[in-house]
Amino acid sequence: MSKGIVLSVSASALFAVMYYYTSLLSPLTGVEIFGWRMLLTMPCMTAFMLVTRDWHLVTALIQRLIATPRLLIAAIASSVLMGAQLWLFMWAPLNGYSLDVSLGYFLLPLSMVLTGRIVYGERLSYLQKVAVFFATLGVFNELYQVGGFSWAT
Repeated sequence: MSKGIVLSVSASALFAVMYYYTSLLSPLTGVEIFGWRMLLTMPCMTAFMLVTRDWHLVTALIQRLIATPRLLIAAIASSVLMGAQLWLFMWAPLNGYSLDVSLGYFLLPLSMVLTGRIVYGERLSYLQKVAVFFATLGVFNELYQVGGFSWAT
């Protein structure tokens, strides 16, 4: 569990750094930044997989995709959704939609809690309920200040 917490906090910190870094690349458009990011993802992930010696996971995944064609369709759909999200996170800061995208980012943990509750039947502890309450309160406060959801949210 502690590894998951460390990875989650690291991902959030990297997201914040990436978001700020994007605003420093203002001569480039969001589409150009997205293109460079997609272009560099494959070599960087390949190097990461080789360094961590997890390449066997790639071959296992490929074998599983071949064995279950329906999984390939889900992987493609997931890739399209991830690509749309990455594009939006690159495009938004350069076009004045930072707050809108941030609001969507704040909704993510709440939607994960709701999914866990409805789909997986998970129960929340008292402290988790308190945390969800305050997170929901914060999102509603932001919605009140912004005036509602935008398409970017």
